[in-house]
Amino acid sequence: MPLRWNDAELSPARKERRQQIVTAALALVDFEVGNDFDPVHAPLCPIDVVMVAGAPWLEDGLERDFHKDEAGYRKIGGGANTPSVRYFYRSTGNLLHYLKRQGFYLPRGEAVRAQEGMAVFFDWEDRGRFNFLPDRSGIVTSVSEGEIREVVMALPKPESKNRGFIVERVLIQAGDRFDRALIGYSDLP
Repeated sequence: MPLRWNDAELSPARKERRQQIVTAALALVDFEVGNDFDPVHAPLCPIDVVMVAGAPWLEDGLERDFHKDEAGYRKIGGGANTPSVRYFYRSTGNLLHYLKRQGFYLPRGEAVRAQEGMAVFFDWEDRGRFNFLPDRSGIVTSVSEGEIREVVMALPKPESKNRGFIVERVLIQAGDRFDRALIGYSDLP
């Protein structure tokens, strides 16, 4: 059965799942980690907004998909990019690869618009020409007239130079840096 995207075509279960994801994402707002945070080895925590809001199916789906496409995941992150390392689940590149393989991902510009409860992906242009992976992901919490207006996502703390993050509600306005960096969105399993 093809995935249904428009609100009128959604099953009650999908609508409820999206609402659960929004509720879970909003509950993570204001959580923060300090500069001593280890993004490679630390267990998943609230700054992993999409993974936490998409639990438990998302983590399980990523692990099962890894066993179906081990070479694809290793191509993304090298030989150590496996479910045995917590970074595997934190990697936005792995998440995007999985969602594309499942047929959930939509690049920006598709006729179908993002809706509340979907994951959203951002890629800032300042990371160099060999940057092929999104920089950040979040959960869409508000949409107006088919445009994303607010997301919940982890961002570097303003006073942090290295690894301190805080989960924030981010307002998106037409043409701002978040709007320009938005590359796509996806339903979650």
